[in-house]
Amino acid sequence: MRFVRMASTIRTVPLAIVGLMIVVLATAWSEAAAARPTQWTIVVSEKTGGADPLSEHGTNSQYYLIPHVVEALTRLELLPNERTWGVAPELAEKWSFADPKTLVVELKRGVKFQNGEELTAEHVKAAHDAFVAPEKPGRLGLILKALGKAEVAGKYTVKFHLPKADLSVVAATTHLLVPPMARHSMTREQFEAKPIGSGPYKVVDWPKDGTVRLEAWDGYRSGKAFPEKLIVRHVPEPSTRVFELAAGTAQIAWNVPIEALPTIQANPKLEVVSLTGGSALSYVINLYKTTPPLRDKRVRQAMNYAVDRAAIVRTILAGRGGVHPAPLWAGWLGASPEVAPYTYDPEKAKALLKEAGYPNGFAFNWTVTQGVFVKDVEVAQAVANQLAKVGIKATVQPAERARLLAQRSEGDYDVLELIWTMSWHPAILFSFTLHTSYPDAKLAAKWGAMPPELVKARALMEEAGAAQSLDEMGRGYARLNQLMRDEAFWLYVNTVDTLWGVQKDIAWRPYPAAFPSYDDYWHRTGKKAPESATVPLVPR
Repeated sequence: MRFVRMASTIRTVPLAIVGLMIVVLATAWSEAAAARPTQWTIVVSEKTGGADPLSEHGTNSQYYLIPHVVEALTRLELLPNERTWGVAPELAEKWSFADPKTLVVELKRGVKFQNGEELTAEHVKAAHDAFVAPEKPGRLGLILKALGKAEVAGKYTVKFHLPKADLSVVAATTHLLVPPMARHSMTREQFEAKPIGSGPYKVVDWPKDGTVRLEAWDGYRSGKAFPEKLIVRHVPEPSTRVFELAAGTAQIAWNVPIEALPTIQANPKLEVVSLTGGSALSYVINLYKTTPPLRDKRVRQAMNYAVDRAAIVRTILAGRGGVHPAPLWAGWLGASPEVAPYTYDPEKAKALLKEAGYPNGFAFNWTVTQGVFVKDVEVAQAVANQLAKVGIKATVQPAERARLLAQRSEGDYDVLELIWTMSWHPAILFSFTLHTSYPDAKLAAKWGAMPPELVKARALMEEAGAAQSLDEMGRGYARLNQLMRDEAFWLYVNTVDTLWGVQKDIAWRPYPAAFPSYDDYWHRTGKKAPESATVPLVPR
């Protein structure tokens, strides 16, 4: 079984015409590229972390930035047919299941690392084994353990012997970053002093959490990337990112604030670029806890009925988002328009609280980021005000993202922010939230046995993963999505468009992917970027 199907239509065209078309297109592209700046500075809201792919850096920057240098086996993105998302090849050429518990991955041949090494199955096995080593806990390790044991089955063939039948593990290969073998004889510090990968960019300078300087690598297998140079800087203050964009010291400003959009749009040199519905802002509720009374489904449902999502999208997001109905929204495998969002019904919320034994409400602590994602703390504060109207007191606690992730892995939270980008395949989203967010051994010791709805959700997740076809898997995830909506696992609020402020002269558009690249990825794929600055997840 394959998760990605690619079809091509071959038409007979006279060779002379084909040659003329290639010359014309190449000339047009060269002229367009020549007019674009060859050095781009990107200012981002999160710290840049470090360059070592085998280490945890506590920010999403490791997913956006490291793959420019060190690539994964696959990517989650819009497929070449431009009709759906899926798992697309990166270092992997193709994959199949020899049986329900054996995933066979064939690698692309002739892939070179920047130190001259050739990619082989040994590289993949070494990377996998390093990620899942017992002494190395972390988010990526937990995800990649689903691949089981890696076996070198040939120079360019890797077999993953899965611990259980689960066709959804193909999605985990998008997180298997593969460095050269040289990395495994180095410490993290040694590798980060001179990072090496197989990606389109090589590192000029990457101090931990500092300004990252990358340069397009001449030896990249798909040709030289554009632009020639990338500079990525952490600028935590949103207004400062916009100022740098207006001053011309940045070509792309990541996560620009909503209130700055009119200013950017009024500048003839700038534009607002968006990926519609690119992510969703929700809040994981600690189902184990009885104090506050979050184990009670009626309490969690009351929280959801107390939220006026449409008002938040209209006022705080200025329409740059949508109402979030459940874990999955439009575009995901398993998402369905039949799954309705919670209505805004404060009277029903009060009735549920009274029924649960809390007529005067209750209090809880709520950990969120501030200035990292679009209107993160502002949305939380608005929701907290709405909850207060039905008697629920939420203490909003802004924290560094690394601290937030640590709280999740320890189970040390009441309600915790979850931002998740569109990734089409929900296996990792559900694994992350149903397993990683609930460390059973730590929570059960204090709060008692696993809640029955969590037991059921995990069983549905396994059932979906064991499906024998993509359609069956989608139906399985749809059942899980409905359960998590009905049982109010999360406090569902809004989807949000991913927003960038961009200098018009670089003509940058995001490629619809879980983590859009900083460079011109359309150029890398040989495709024409859309002219519209509003890029849909899936073209209509």
